[in-house]
Amino acid sequence: MLGPKSIDYFFNPKTIAIIGASNSKGKVGYTIFENMKKASSDCNIEASKNIDEQGNITYKCVEKIFPINPKHKEIQGIKAYPSIKKINQKIDLAVISLPAKFVPIALEECISCKVKAVIIVSAGFSEVGEQELTKKIKKLIEENPETRVMGPNCVGVMSTYSGVDTTFFERSRMRTPKQGSLSFISQSGALGSMILDWVATQEFGINKFASYGNAMDIDEADLIEHFGEDKKTKVITAYLEGARNGRKFFEIAKKTSLKKPIIVLKGSRNEKTRKAAMSHTSSLAGAPKVYDAVFRQAGIIQAEDLLDLFNIAKLLEKEPLPKGNKVQIITNGGGFGIITADQIVEQELELAKLSKKSIKKLKIELPGAIISNPIDLLGDATIEDYKKAIETSLKDKNVDLIIILVLFNLPTIHVKNILSLKKAREKSTKPIVVCSIGSDYTEKYMRTIEKAGFCTMNYPSVAAKALKAMVAYSEFLKKN
Repeated sequence: MLGPKSIDYFFNPKTIAIIGASNSKGKVGYTIFENMKKASSDCNIEASKNIDEQGNITYKCVEKIFPINPKHKEIQGIKAYPSIKKINQKIDLAVISLPAKFVPIALEECISCKVKAVIIVSAGFSEVGEQELTKKIKKLIEENPETRVMGPNCVGVMSTYSGVDTTFFERSRMRTPKQGSLSFISQSGALGSMILDWVATQEFGINKFASYGNAMDIDEADLIEHFGEDKKTKVITAYLEGARNGRKFFEIAKKTSLKKPIIVLKGSRNEKTRKAAMSHTSSLAGAPKVYDAVFRQAGIIQAEDLLDLFNIAKLLEKEPLPKGNKVQIITNGGGFGIITADQIVEQELELAKLSKKSIKKLKIELPGAIISNPIDLLGDATIEDYKKAIETSLKDKNVDLIIILVLFNLPTIHVKNILSLKKAREKSTKPIVVCSIGSDYTEKYMRTIEKAGFCTMNYPSVAAKALKAMVAYSEFLKKN
């Protein structure tokens, strides 16, 4: 196995060749080349700066993109080449977007030119039962391990810091995610496109994205290992239908989980959907109970749905790990607090019991408030009241995690003062989640709070599940 550094050329190439680049709008080769041009031109040199262990500074923006098409002298205004062999320059990454029957020849040419990384976006191989072409590509990969291959039947990669976007999603029809510290792996390109579009509406961003399709060479374990070594990746998220090599996946995942969290949404979690996964990417879906056990032993956090996946990721990205499982709820709405307490208990977390010292202090500072769990600040609560309750809970050794519930539509909550909570947040060594639900007014100020550094969620059930996942990961690290 060549290791995680061999995958670096997919995400940090200086030179890229698009084989099958096109002048015809609506064709995949047109969109890939157009997306690559835009991504590379938008690359922020300063943001792409990398400092190695010796203190050397390098910049990772793409420097040159070469369109390959024997039918045209120019593609989208840029000089085209009839073959990758005609480019008198070293190519780090090649993207093949051709009908399946031409892919083996194009891959052979890439290998002869010593291209380090190749993405095959073309479909029409094992996922549709095509054995002859699949065998040809597999043989080329096995005989030439120095050239790493992603795909076929994939959309490839995106790297927000280095200006790489090999996807064929129409950028005019979706947003581009912000730069961030989450890296996302998707066995499905279509699901990946929806998630990238949705993430672009959120406050958190993406570092790297990879859709690896049929995984004839690069698989989910290789990508997890690479992101585990990647300094700009803080949390690894993934959608998987099945692992190509169970033992390899387990060993790499467990080693990586000790360094940073891995959150997985597993497709085909029951017997009725395993056949669909097999036909989708020719993946080995495997028995759901086996995957549950593997994930648990490897320290992988398993999400129930897409909402869980990114809410857990957001929490782990923003907040410190808890020392225990005792949760303190602070609210200005009694019913909201009770519902949240129910969710905490259902997730097998504990409701914190404030120390006598904390109770005495809060009863003096907040006369009239109900000092228990939840701490109910009542309907006339101010932001200053919240601040006192938060600061006391942070200092209390009986509290490990805090959920703040806010009804923004009460008259005493003056939003201009909301950022005063930021000072209390900055002192925190405990995870804090702010939870509220409402229409435009509430959503507006939830975004304000998130920009100030808080982790926000709309539903108590979602927040409770995310906190449980965080506690479980913290316990895994303690045991290992």
